[in-house]
Amino acid sequence: MDFTPTTAAGLHFRKTISGEDRGVSLDADMVRLLLAIEEEKSLYQIAAEVDLDAASFKRALKKLLDQGLIEVVRKRRPPLGKDFLERLRIELARAVGPIAGLLLEEHAARIPGAAGGIPPERAAELVAALAAEIPEERKRVAFQKAILPLLTPPAGPGPGGRR
Repeated sequence: MDFTPTTAAGLHFRKTISGEDRGVSLDADMVRLLLAIEEEKSLYQIAAEVDLDAASFKRALKKLLDQGLIEVVRKRRPPLGKDFLERLRIELARAVGPIAGLLLEEHAARIPGAAGGIPPERAAELVAALAAEIPEERKRVAFQKAILPLLTPPAGPGPGGRR
């Protein structure tokens, strides 16, 4: 399984128990990774928690998948709709003025599948394209800082289901 920033953002894994009666072989990296895997955690959260280099992480993840000890769970976040686009337009207008709406329409139209809202995994791409339209660096940075909280998924509940 090959991971890109776009595909990895929506990947989650869960532990599985196969019905097959076969032995498994685990090395230390695989055990660390298996212990960290919970369906609620994204691939990025797991990677940060186990603190393995990228090659070791991918290798251990592949071995766990190949042995049927984990499986991929694709969680779809709902598309980012009118509220997100309106906030983008407002922040962009602060940087470039009244052409913000036109720039937003133009760049949003280039995002595949954006008719029903912006796919969350493509939102950063849209923000980067809009930021590139802001000629003044100070305003560009302010725009990106204002939008960053919208791109960060909310953290899940901590231990015991509470925040």
